Amino acid sequence: MFYLPGGTPEAGESPAGTVIREVAEETGIRLDPATLQPFAEFVEPAHGRPGTVRLICFTGPGEGDPHPADEIAEAAWFTSADLEKCAPGLHPVIRRLADSGEIY
Repeated sequence: MFYLPGGTPEAGESPAGTVIREVAEETGIRLDPATLQPFAEFVEPAHGRPGTVRLICFTGPGEGDPHPADEIAEAAWFTSADLEKCAPGLHPVIRRLADSGEIY
């Protein structure tokens, strides 16, 4: 299963700051805080463990070539036709991105 880059905020870190740090650590992509836009928030069942996950999602351009880093084993590009490859909690995120025209 594939997941989005993300993680737990560090002390005093904003959701946007967490996204910028985690995306850089996990994919090597650099995000500009000035161009980051809030997209949506989801609370979904956690995949492979009890409880839920809170996904605070942003959109914005990034710089660099994505590559798996840190604890990430593999990176890939997806469209809305690839839901079966993604953790179930990402399905509403991908659907909303497709509905808004962010992805196909």
